[in-house]
Amino acid sequence: MKPTETKSPSHYETYKGWSVAVQVSAHMSRIDTERKEGAYIPRIIVTEHIGTDFKDKEVPDGHSYPTPEECIAQGILTAREYIDRKTEKVAA
Repeated sequence: MKPTETKSPSHYETYKGWSVAVQVSAHMSRIDTERKEGAYIPRIIVTEHIGTDFKDKEVPDGHSYPTPEECIAQGILTAREYIDRKTEKVAA
């Protein structure tokens, strides 16, 4: 019998010249093992391109979501808000 593989959704885009990667990280601690619903936490990586160099930054979201789709959608918003804050500081 083949093991069942579930592919977690992910999202990649370029926003204001930054690369954005959002992946789903299913996380359940020992305390939450009795939990019935899934707890999906986004893993958000943004990459700032500076000339020929680049700098990766993991952006914490701090929340969990009931579905992978909601997790990805919120991760995208969190990444864009982070980039907006960073680019506004540079422009000011």
